[in-house]
Amino acid sequence: MPPATLVWAELLGRPARTLTGAISLAIGLALFLSLQAYGNGYREAARAPLTEIGTDIVAQREGDRPEAFEGAVFPHSAAPITRSEASAIRAVDGVEAASSALILWSFQKNDLVVTLGLDPAESIGPGRLRAGVREGRFLRPGESGAALLDVSYAEQKKLRVGDTVDVSSRPFEVVGLVDTSRAGQIANANAYLTLADAQKISSAAGIAGPTDVNMVFVTARPERSEAVAAAVKARLGEDGLLTTPQSFDKALGSTFTLIDRFGLLVGIAALLIAAAGLARTVSANLTERRRDVAVLRAIGWPRRMVAAQLTAETTVVALVGLGLGVLAAAAVTWGLSSTQVTVPVPWELSPTPHFAAGGARQLSITVPLRASLEPLLVVVAVAASVGAGALVSSLAARRAAGIKPTEAWRVH
Repeated sequence: MPPATLVWAELLGRPARTLTGAISLAIGLALFLSLQAYGNGYREAARAPLTEIGTDIVAQREGDRPEAFEGAVFPHSAAPITRSEASAIRAVDGVEAASSALILWSFQKNDLVVTLGLDPAESIGPGRLRAGVREGRFLRPGESGAALLDVSYAEQKKLRVGDTVDVSSRPFEVVGLVDTSRAGQIANANAYLTLADAQKISSAAGIAGPTDVNMVFVTARPERSEAVAAAVKARLGEDGLLTTPQSFDKALGSTFTLIDRFGLLVGIAALLIAAAGLARTVSANLTERRRDVAVLRAIGWPRRMVAAQLTAETTVVALVGLGLGVLAAAAVTWGLSSTQVTVPVPWELSPTPHFAAGGARQLSITVPLRASLEPLLVVVAVAASVGAGALVSSLAARRAAGIKPTEAWRVH
């Protein structure tokens, strides 16, 4: 019987043993790849709130609690950042783009209007709200006395495009209504003004200088993101408050933190256990087939042919296991991708007073998990599994080489 035919005859003749080896390897590989896909999906989800506004870092400065909640005040997470400090942030090596904004609380006539001043010319940060306009138009660069309202706030106050809204006792014409969820729930406000108008309000209230801001949105080159964050923090000093994708890790819960930290170790352990299972299967196979191997040696098979035969059998089992493992991992990843993740947004990014009706709002954004298999990781895992299979085959071949032809006549 040709060696190739004998390989298939042995594997198909003992289906339970063959499947046990293949499935043990498949489970280990599938667990390893699925854990990494799960971690990748959650890391992408953590980036979603910032991705929605086209930034990598939101820079703020921690301030003091307002002494009185009257007129225009800053949330305590939004102390002033001077023009020179904002310029220094823009000049950091690795910063691709930056935009500034000014958020404030306006208390008036037993009402609160959370207000955000933005630069309509900017394409990152709150400027992304342009895509969320539902009625009317977006703010225009250089204009004054215009306001963009959140659709929910406008409905609550029964305001429409063309009406007038008061912010800090100043009238503003409502030029548009916007769906703020399109900005990742970051810098979420009731009313949006041009940055210049918001600066006039804060300056008149004596809470900031005429050119101060209190939020800076930064886009950094990927390879420089950590260095940029450190440099921005240094520009703002000890009171600097930075939000990065890593800031959302804790908010995503302990399950993600555990898998993110130990997923790789658990996955590697699963692969090692799978390799041990394959080795055990091959070892048991060799024990069962000692007489068969002895017969092959007795009819003239040299040691290298016996070793090649056993290596081929183990390789086929490993390849079947790898194929099943990758398919199982792809199925699990597809299943994960059909789920959604709710990512809480830190309070300081869209602050509301804790004493307001309903307390401080806990905003969040719901996004698809977007779990994905990394091709390079699949290749590395498969290569490692093939290496483990080759090692097992080598050890089995050495043992086979020691079996003597006289085993064929030994009575069991």
